[in-house]
Amino acid sequence: MSSILEIEAANFLAFVGAQRPKPDSVFLLVMGMTGSGKSSLIADCTGWEDVEIGHDLASCTNSVAIFRTELQDRDVYFIDTPGFNDTNRADVEILTAVAHYLSVSYANNVSINGILYLHSISDTRIGHSTKCNLEMMRALCGEDMFENVAVVTTMWSSYPSGIEYAKQCSREQELRDIYLHDMLERGSQIISHNQCQTLPQRRASAENILASIFETWKDTPITLQIQHEMVDLNLILKETSAGKVLEEHIVKNQESSKRELESLQISDGKANIRQHGLVDSRLERRDSEIRRMLAESNQALDAMRLSLLEIHQKQRQRLFEQVSAMQNKWKETLRAKEEEYRFKELEYHARRLDEREEDLKRRERDSEERRASSRMLAAAQSALAYERETFSELARQGYRQIAELQEVNQQQHWELREANRRDRLLEEELEKLRLEVKDLRQETESKLGTTEKVKHEWVGPLLQGLATGGLGLVGTCITAGMLCCVQ
Repeated sequence: MSSILEIEAANFLAFVGAQRPKPDSVFLLVMGMTGSGKSSLIADCTGWEDVEIGHDLASCTNSVAIFRTELQDRDVYFIDTPGFNDTNRADVEILTAVAHYLSVSYANNVSINGILYLHSISDTRIGHSTKCNLEMMRALCGEDMFENVAVVTTMWSSYPSGIEYAKQCSREQELRDIYLHDMLERGSQIISHNQCQTLPQRRASAENILASIFETWKDTPITLQIQHEMVDLNLILKETSAGKVLEEHIVKNQESSKRELESLQISDGKANIRQHGLVDSRLERRDSEIRRMLAESNQALDAMRLSLLEIHQKQRQRLFEQVSAMQNKWKETLRAKEEEYRFKELEYHARRLDEREEDLKRRERDSEERRASSRMLAAAQSALAYERETFSELARQGYRQIAELQEVNQQQHWELREANRRDRLLEEELEKLRLEVKDLRQETESKLGTTEKVKHEWVGPLLQGLATGGLGLVGTCITAGMLCCVQ
């Protein structure tokens, strides 16, 4: 697992410019709603069995994950971004993270080559979430860069002659005629991904898509509108095109919530309503929910008033905190494993001591019985020498006891072999656990080293761009703020 983390960290540092990628590297921004197939497409293009396992570091970078593959001896990076209008994440949090890392990357002379926007063709209609994601993609990209945008339709039916497939073709035409008409006129393209076919067909489809866009975009780096606005023009997030789109959505939601609040007559007519007995627990819960939503909306608007430097400082602080938490988790896992090993080792040694003590006692009993038997046999033989007929029965009894003792001795030898076998199994288990602890210790040390490397190399990725030209930020008050931050 440590190798995966190291690869993930190297990809992330290359994207933000903390470690220089190869000059001919290609960077592809992957966008789309949650569940549209982004992870599946990236997995098929990069060869990762499960893209989700590559999200240790992504959890520290607001779910912006970077994956790398090679094509024609050139590195191709996929920047996997979270979808907007997600029930689990606030849009302002997603926009802040995406804008931040794209801007830091651009400030360090790492350019995006194109955008892959994934759209599930199985959706029966273009809903609010889909429209929101399309609007944000347009605003982040900018009309002048539509030529480097490919809309990849996914979740196609596996039966091309079926009714569902015909409906999906109609939906794609609707996309072309209504929702993507202006983008297509400016050079965007729509590509179908056969995601619901067999695994070899799906991977072949993904590889064909990558090969097609690679040939088109490999030598055409672009500047996204959000990068130009935040780095070159030094705008705060709220003043960017994407920020304005998001602010418009937030304001609309606020107005809708306020109208609902007024219609319930909770905000200013609660006392009057109570007099008529119309207020119940459901209305009060809805009142609290609407007020909470309004408060969150105001917090979101405040968060959009941050400059790139302020966003960078907050994101860096969050990165450090998340990395520290992740390191503590690894250390705790290692401590628990080492404690398990120590307990198992003590148990093993205690069992060995008990077995040895029992073996000594058994050997003493066996020796005493053999001596007694020998004495009895000697007495019987002596008596037999003098009075063979009188003592013949005694001799037979002695031989029977010897046979019984031999049988007992054989049983004890068997038990001893079983005990030795159990000891070997326990020793093998202990050795296996020792190796696991050794591997986990090496893995943890590797993880800690990797994350510490990320922390140290990440301290100033934005400042590296500034130190070499700044791309529009040199001489501004932000430069002074950044230098203070580094000190």
